[in-house]
Amino acid sequence: MAPRATGPVIGTLEPPGSKSLTQRWLLLAALAEGTSVIENALRADDVEALTAGLRTLGAKVHWSGPNELEVQGVAGRFPGGGRLDAREGGTPARFLMAAASLAAKPCTLDGSARLRKRPMADGQTLLEALGCRTRRSGAEALPLDITPPAAGSICRDIVIARPASSQFVSAVALIAPWLPHGVCLQCQGGSPSDAYVHLTVQCLEQLGVQASWDGVAGELRVAPGPVKAFRVRVEPDASSAAYGWALAAVVPGSRVVIAGLKPASLQPDLGVWRALQQVGAEGFEHQGSAGLAHRKLAGPIELDASGWPDGSMAVMAAAAAGGQVTLRGLGTLAGKESDRISAMHTWLDAAGVQVEQGTDWIRVHGPCAHADKVRVDTQRDHRIAMSAAVLGAVRGGIEVLDPGCVSKSWPDFWSIWGQLLGQKA
Repeated sequence: MAPRATGPVIGTLEPPGSKSLTQRWLLLAALAEGTSVIENALRADDVEALTAGLRTLGAKVHWSGPNELEVQGVAGRFPGGGRLDAREGGTPARFLMAAASLAAKPCTLDGSARLRKRPMADGQTLLEALGCRTRRSGAEALPLDITPPAAGSICRDIVIARPASSQFVSAVALIAPWLPHGVCLQCQGGSPSDAYVHLTVQCLEQLGVQASWDGVAGELRVAPGPVKAFRVRVEPDASSAAYGWALAAVVPGSRVVIAGLKPASLQPDLGVWRALQQVGAEGFEHQGSAGLAHRKLAGPIELDASGWPDGSMAVMAAAAAGGQVTLRGLGTLAGKESDRISAMHTWLDAAGVQVEQGTDWIRVHGPCAHADKVRVDTQRDHRIAMSAAVLGAVRGGIEVLDPGCVSKSWPDFWSIWGQLLGQKA
């Protein structure tokens, strides 16, 4: 049962390191020259999948501390190859796909039954544009056999249609410094969630790489050049922090601060913090960290969530507790760990919330019409479980099936969540 708040929630939430940033730094470290250290790295299923794949390719990666990764890079060319298991992770799959183009030996990329159905065709198109040979083993997107291109045959200028995920663009950007001529990638129609491409470019620039992303023109440019080993500290994960802010927004009298997460962070899901303020909550900054305080949520209000589609689930949960919010720009959610619009609609409707949906939008009008017990099928989706935790805190009666699915991004979520709500471990 999702724990229920017995009074105002006042405190500090400390999410683990950013999943998005940990994986970007991990791929860059694996390709860099020398030994890099990634502090405050996220230790969760997606990161472990990417770590295992990079080891298979030939990088030396190990945990030198509870949340610290030490990576001995390969200076731009992976010596190995073989079977790469991305498990359930879209980001590991797309990053390993790109990494395989710089391997010395053929690779086969695979993953879970759900991952095999997620969009991968754009990655295959990009690999072939880079000179790789690819072959699907069956009718689904994965398994995918990848034969790296011959030395000197990798193209620089690539033109593709608008991809299904910005992760394909980020994946190419991350390997581009080690391509003979860098890359100039033109995405006709731009890229969904292009804020994540900006995040990738920021990582490259931090290492001295010349990189740029024009979201309007859909043009990525990354210059070639050596990347030396580095030490970096990963910010707290804004995607996980979103549920702490949503909690503060719905429980009367609450104030929650996300320790170490600055309001100026480029992580796209800072959009949740700003969106909840638009809906009526009070945003504030405490010792450089972004906090949110409860105020009665308003509505109706319409929000463009195209820059933070995954974070929209936290806003849906907050609106279910009271308020009316229409979220648009959610076209990528159908291809995530679950079909997230439909999955959220299903369980919120069962909880007595008025919900309408389209292919790229959802309208949530709380509060709940009844307090009956509700069983939430997470569909192995960590963000559905966290959304259920938010509504459960204020409504009660929310039973989360497969609560362990949070291990994908935050293995300790339930214990830390319970502590924040004042429950004893």
